[in-house]
Amino acid sequence: MLKKKCILFCLIFCGFGVFAQTKENKKQVKELLKEAQLSFDIEDHLRAWNSYRQVLILEPKNEKAGVNSTISFFKLNYNLDSSQFFLASLTASKLIDAKYYLAKVKHLQKNFEEAIQLLTDYNKESTKKRLHTIEETNYLIDICKSASMLINKPHRSIINNMGPEINSVYADYVPVIVPDENTLYFTSRREGSSNNKKDAYGNFYEDVYVSTKEKGKWTKAENVKAPINSETNDACVAISPDGQSMIVFRTSPDQVTGDLFITKLGSDNKWEPLQKMAKEINSQFIETSACFSNDTSQMYFSSDRPGGYGGKDIYRIKKLPNGRWALPFNLGPSINTLYDEDSPFLHPDNVTLYFSSKGHNTMGNYDVFKSVFDPESNQFSKAQNLGYPINNVGNDIFFVLSVDGQRGYYSSLKEETIGNLDIYQIDTRFGDNDLKVKHGMAFKDDMPAKVKITLLDNEGNVVNGTYNSNPKTGKFILVMNPLKSYKAIVESEGYTTLVVDLDPLAFEKTDKDLEFKIIKK
Repeated sequence: MLKKKCILFCLIFCGFGVFAQTKENKKQVKELLKEAQLSFDIEDHLRAWNSYRQVLILEPKNEKAGVNSTISFFKLNYNLDSSQFFLASLTASKLIDAKYYLAKVKHLQKNFEEAIQLLTDYNKESTKKRLHTIEETNYLIDICKSASMLINKPHRSIINNMGPEINSVYADYVPVIVPDENTLYFTSRREGSSNNKKDAYGNFYEDVYVSTKEKGKWTKAENVKAPINSETNDACVAISPDGQSMIVFRTSPDQVTGDLFITKLGSDNKWEPLQKMAKEINSQFIETSACFSNDTSQMYFSSDRPGGYGGKDIYRIKKLPNGRWALPFNLGPSINTLYDEDSPFLHPDNVTLYFSSKGHNTMGNYDVFKSVFDPESNQFSKAQNLGYPINNVGNDIFFVLSVDGQRGYYSSLKEETIGNLDIYQIDTRFGDNDLKVKHGMAFKDDMPAKVKITLLDNEGNVVNGTYNSNPKTGKFILVMNPLKSYKAIVESEGYTTLVVDLDPLAFEKTDKDLEFKIIKK
């Protein structure tokens, strides 16, 4: 009898506790939803995400929190693990748009058939009652079909995270590697960047970092500091073929627009103050990334300026004989689509262009594509997806390739990420890019100095590349086809021009560095 009374007492007591807790939960949920909606309406998705996540902990099947937290999730570019907070709510939700966002999550989970079925059902709903158009839905269906096809035809590639010396728990991206692969610059939103300033999404501002290779291993990355980094967002974009110039993207103080700047290594071997690039390159819109051709007479860059195919497009611009830039030229439909194209990288072979796109047959968000320029037709070939596992269902962007075509470096959002976007190295064969790097030193009157080296291909006597030696050390690198012979024209104002015949590297008996010496006139 006493035992039954105790049980009854516990049930009554617990019942009152649950009632009180539920009442308190409802009040808390109401307050959290109000906070979340205010943040969501002004697109402060970090605050909105945190508030909606707390709602879903208290009410896992709250429909409003489920849909809006999913929108914030995709805006913040979080990895798949974070979807656990809203998955139950989306699955149970009767809201029409829940199907669309559940399909996006299924796509990330690689459940493509389920995603396509959800999107097909979503397309049957009245367009007046839903947030997303039929075109948007069909675009996502096409992405799922492309992803399914490419995953079923994987190619052999070894992809390794570059580890804690390079990557952090924050977003790390845009690897920019000097052709000899001994110095790596990249961009990071890690703690300590720009004096720990944060943007509206709660991310640290971008800063440029550098790591060097010692005894085959990368050193702990360090902030390159001023003048490259400032109090606003600064991102490395590209390095010149000789490693002596860098293009940097910097946002305006109001964070609304951004432009491309250039800096060079000075006589003290330090980066000089940034100079804004020409008005033919920068516009009143946003130019986010760029790259040089091997002789630096051309540049490729991305821009969202009007007159393109949609979103950001990739343009080519040529340097005129007077040193100024001509008007930019849109690369056309072989490269550009209705969606965003970004991060162009022209391999030192001067014909193979790599870039990322949200169009073509992407597997989801940005994928890396390849196109080859045909000098006879003056056209690029149809863009080719680099395939799975290089590309995946998340963002794959900022791809660069080693001179010999054996190693790629890029940013990717993968399940095994250290933080957010990480930098990875890919070991595979990317076509017939069998070029080699040749090191050397240049002297003026027996002192290491800066000289200009023009490399002429003896086949056709065409300029293969233009290089500058380091102003302080005199060191330089040349990118050469090991089966070809060249002429190196070494010059500097006030000095006698030196012309050196270079035999094919493949026939060298020793890998001895080059040595160029010029004397005053």
